Amino acid sequence: MLRKLILFFVVLVTALLLLLFFRPNLTLSKTEVKAKYSLPNSHFLAWKGGELHYTENGNDSNMTVLMIHGYGGSSRDFYALDSLINHRYHVYRIDLPGFGLSDFPFAYGKTNFHDAYAEYFNFLLDTLHIDSCYVMGNSLGGLMSIELTSQHPDKVKKLILFNSAGYDLKEVMKTANADFFRLWPVKQFVKRGIPKFMTAAGISRVAFDHKMITDEKITRVNSFWNREGNLKHIVEMANATEPFDENKIHNISCPTLIFWGKQDKIVHAEYAERFHQDIKGSELIVYDSCGHVPMMEKLMQVQPEVMKFFIN
Repeated sequence: MLRKLILFFVVLVTALLLLLFFRPNLTLSKTEVKAKYSLPNSHFLAWKGGELHYTENGNDSNMTVLMIHGYGGSSRDFYALDSLINHRYHVYRIDLPGFGLSDFPFAYGKTNFHDAYAEYFNFLLDTLHIDSCYVMGNSLGGLMSIELTSQHPDKVKKLILFNSAGYDLKEVMKTANADFFRLWPVKQFVKRGIPKFMTAAGISRVAFDHKMITDEKITRVNSFWNREGNLKHIVEMANATEPFDENKIHNISCPTLIFWGKQDKIVHAEYAERFHQDIKGSELIVYDSCGHVPMMEKLMQVQPEVMKFFIN
C-alpha cells in the first residue's frame, strides 16, 4: 500500500512538472498581436525602450476625455462608450503599460508601480499636449484616475469612476483572485502563457450578464494576456506591496460621478457609498443586475449620464 502511494505521488509530481515546463508555449509575439488587434485609429509612442498604445477619436478642438481601463483589461473596454461620445469630445483610450498593446519597461529591479504609472502619465500628458481633460477609469483605471487627479488637479476638470479600486487594496486583490498569481506553481505555469479556459474563467467573474462574454472577446483578452511581457507584468503587479494613500480620495475637489454594479464580485458594492461619502459633492449611480464593468454592461444607461455630467 505504501509503495502504491509513493508511486502515485511520483507520477503526480512528474505530471505537474511536465505541465509546468514542457507544455506548448502559448506566448504570442508583440508583432503578431499588434498586427491582429491594432485599429485604424491606433497610435504608438516610444517610451523607455518600448511602445505605448492609445487610440484617438473626435475633433481636437473639443474637450479631451481620457479613458483608463482596469487590471487585466485594455482600451477595448471603453470602445463602445467612446463610439457614443466622440462626436462631442476628443477621446483618448489608452492601454496602460503592461496591458493590451502597451509595453511595461522592465529596465530596473523591484518596481513601485504607483511611481512608474505616475511617470507614464506625466509623459503621456506632455507628449499629447493635454492641458485640460475629463478623466474616467474602471477598477485599477479608477485608482489611476485618482492618482492622476491628485498629481494634476489643475488639468483634471471632471472625474468619472467605474467600480474603482482605492480602498483596502490587499482585500480587493484577494477578491479579485490576484493572490492566485502569487503561488509558485502558477508563476512557473504562466511563463509559457495561459490557455483560453483560464481567461474565460477570469472574465466570467467580471460580468453579471454572461451573454456579453463571447468567444471573440475571450480570444482577444487571451491574446493580450499572452502577449510577450504582459503576463510577467500582471504577475508582478499581483505581487506588489506598495500601499495607496487613501487621503488622495478625500482630497478630490473636482466634480466626480461614480458608477457601480451592484453584483460586482471584484470590488464589492459597499465601496460605492464609501467613495460617495468621501468625495465631497460627488454623484453616485448604482445599477442592479450589473457587475464590474457598467460602461459595458449598462452602456445605454451610462452614456446619457456621462453626457449630462460633462455638459452641466
